[in-house]
Amino acid sequence: MKIGINTPIENVKFVIVDVETTGLDPENDRICEIAISALLNFREVNSFSTLINPGIPIPKEISRIHGITDDDVSKSPHFSNIINRVLEMLYDGVFVGHNVDFDYGFINAELARWGYTMPDVYRIDTLKISRKFCNNIPNNKLETVARSINLFSDDWHRAENDVQITRKIFEYFLRMFVKENQVIMLGDLLKITG
Repeated sequence: MKIGINTPIENVKFVIVDVETTGLDPENDRICEIAISALLNFREVNSFSTLINPGIPIPKEISRIHGITDDDVSKSPHFSNIINRVLEMLYDGVFVGHNVDFDYGFINAELARWGYTMPDVYRIDTLKISRKFCNNIPNNKLETVARSINLFSDDWHRAENDVQITRKIFEYFLRMFVKENQVIMLGDLLKITG
């Protein structure tokens, strides 16, 4: 089903995505882990997570952040091996992430590298939502926002953990928007979230 701004919110598939990478530049760096969670009517209906062999070394300073080493990914699939799975999950969904442009940019660059194009999708950023609706927190990092709504974890900067936390943060705000009758259609949500 093709979604649009007049699609009722309960019929919208939200695709929450998180990637871990070899650096910050989508043109020169690569994805080394990806996790995707599809949410429909407040239920996770599909999920996918894997380490990815980036084909380039993971710098030690980056490994210290997410804990993923060259040894960890040496026998993992290359991005080209998971393209169909990624596209299948993104198709007809709304792309959601915490600092969404980072995840979107890396996936878009990986797809282009292999001759594919990103599906035409709306994007929602939980970072922007938290900046707008979370008062009295010192910053809008994923961990800080999560703790402010009583979500805790010991496994930060790993894609599967971070995508589940992002999904719960997104659900928290979405339920709030629906309860307050601010959101009935996808267009309402896009207006609120900017």
